[in-house]
Parts: sequence; structure tokens; C-alpha cells
Amino acid sequence: MQLLFLLLCFKTFGGIPFKEDTQFSVLQIIHGEGYPPRKQRVFVDDKKMRLELLEGEKENIMIYRSDLGVIYSLMPNRKLCFVIPYSQELKEKDPITSNTLNNITPEGTETLNEIVCDKFDVVGSFGKAFLWISKENRSPIRLSSEDGKNVVDWINYQKGPQPPELFEPPKGYQIIDMSKNIPKKSTSSAPPNLSH
Repeated sequence: MQLLFLLLCFKTFGGIPFKEDTQFSVLQIIHGEGYPPRKQRVFVDDKKMRLELLEGEKENIMIYRSDLGVIYSLMPNRKLCFVIPYSQELKEKDPITSNTLNNITPEGTETLNEIVCDKFDVVGSFGKAFLWISKENRSPIRLSSEDGKNVVDWINYQKGPQPPELFEPPKGYQIIDMSKNIPKKSTSSAPPNLSH
């Protein structure tokens, strides 16, 4: 069993509940100590993931395309799409397909929000946590840090293929290629001659 759980999972953008499910959608609510809850809609189809932040006046959409090595950052209110190449870190630790859980230990059965769940003690790159999985349909329900200060709840987890247009820049958007604005490392060791 694998789980996307980068730092951004508990911070801003969330992640993928299960690697074994490669096609699904879910409403994700992230609770962090000292932060208001963040709601997101998550759509995953193989090496593509769309995250829609569902709060505030500004709509924020991030589309991760591991198959292309880019992120589309959408600003719907301005009809802008920023194309951002994967950083070296993202290339080495793909946000969609990485992070394996280790030491998965059953902890018994608990009921969360009237859903009977199997509870597991898990360890991953994020440390130790607890995971609850619905006994009825085996979908993820909650992931909590060991101290309970950071919690991700998953609601209405639906397995199945996602519409391809969810993972493309919408028609009519201005495309801004950020790879052209990334400074390149100089190949020479001497500083440039600035004299005129």
C-alpha cells in the first residue's frame, strides 16, 4: 500500500490517499494545528492529478502532469495558466507515485462519522501516523499524525476513470511558460565582464 504524503499534504495542497487506486476523485479536508481547515477536490488518473482549493474568493487549481514533467497552475478569475516544469526534487520524488508506507500494523476497529473503519498504525517519510479505512468499501477515510495535530479527512471517495479535460489547460486561457523565466546556471567559472 502506498500513500502520497509530502509536506504539502498537511499544509496546502493535500495528496493522494492510495497509490493502489490510480483513478479516483475525492473531497479532501486538511486540518492543521493553528490553521483553518482547507477543503480540496482531488482528481487522479494514472500520472495526472488535479487539486482544486475550495475556499476563499480566489479559486486555486493545480494540475500535476508527471507524464509530461510539468505543473499547470490555473487562475480561473484571470483565465491564466502558468506552466511550471518539475523541479529536480519533484523529478526525484514524483508527487503522484512516490512515498511508500512501512510498518503497517492493524490497531483494531473504530467508527468515524458513522463509518466502521479498520485503523492502522503506519510509518512513512512523514513519520508515524494513523490511517482509517472503511471496512465496507476499503476506501480511505482519515489520516492523522501521531499527535493528532494534523489530520486529513477523505469524503466521497469515488474510484474510476476521470475526464481527460480535467488535466489540461482550459480553452481560452493565456498560457505562460515559466520555464523561460527560470535562471540557468552559468557554464563559465569567471564572472561576466560588466565594463562598457
